[in-house]
Amino acid sequence: MSILQPDEIRSLRSMATHSLSKPDLREVGNNIYELITHPGRRSFKQRARKQTVELRPDKLYTPGEVAALLNMSYDSAVRRMLTMKGCVDMGTQTKRYKRGKRMLRISGKNLVAFLRGKTRE
Repeated sequence: MSILQPDEIRSLRSMATHSLSKPDLREVGNNIYELITHPGRRSFKQRARKQTVELRPDKLYTPGEVAALLNMSYDSAVRRMLTMKGCVDMGTQTKRYKRGKRMLRISGKNLVAFLRGKTRE
């Protein structure tokens, strides 16, 4: 559970300037729920989904950028990229006592072809 900062608590107050009006309890409740369920510090997977990415055919895209383009989670983007044509794993191989690391990349040209294949025309 997160501890609310004083300025966050002040922003929850939806009172009008005069004291005769009552606060909108639905709006205050939604604000409190949003602060509790979506704390200010987000994981890199959530931040990857929220970023804006420009689609260029000459660029190599990471799973985080693919997640933002396809509006899905980071893990789903990794699983989807493994099935895409033209996806390259530039990571390290598994050795005797070390696990391999994945470094997936897909070119913008192959990503556009994937998106065209998923749309109906």
